[in-house]
Amino acid sequence: MVTPRVQDREAGKVKWGCLFTLVVLAAGIYYGYDFLQVRLRYYNILDTVKTQANFASALDDNLIKRRLVARSDSLGLPLGTREWTVRRTFNPRQIFISATYRDSVVLEFPGIRKVYYFTFTPSATELY
Repeated sequence: MVTPRVQDREAGKVKWGCLFTLVVLAAGIYYGYDFLQVRLRYYNILDTVKTQANFASALDDNLIKRRLVARSDSLGLPLGTREWTVRRTFNPRQIFISATYRDSVVLEFPGIRKVYYFTFTPSATELY
C-alpha cells in the first residue's frame, strides 16, 4: 500500500514578503499617477512647441503664440502670451520658441501633506 505524502503545510497561507510587496506596489501606482500626469502635460506641450517650430516658415509669430496659449490652456498649464518667447534670426534663418512654468504634485498621507514643485522649460530651435 502507498502512503500519501504530506503536502506543503503552508498551502493557502500568504507570505508577509509578498503581501508587503503588493502594498508597496499599489501605493507606488496610486501616488505615482499624479507624477505621471505632470510629465505627460510637459511632453504634450513640448510636442506642440516642436510642431510649431517645424511650421515656422509658414506661420506668423503671433499665430504661433496664440496656438501655444490655446494648447497650454487646454492642458491646464499657466502659460499666457507673455510667458512664451518666440525669436527669429535671419542668418541663418532660425526660430527659437521657449517658456518656463512650474507644476506641482500634492501627496497626502494620513497626517502628512507634502507638495513637490517641478520647473519645466518646453523649448525648440529649428531652421526654417
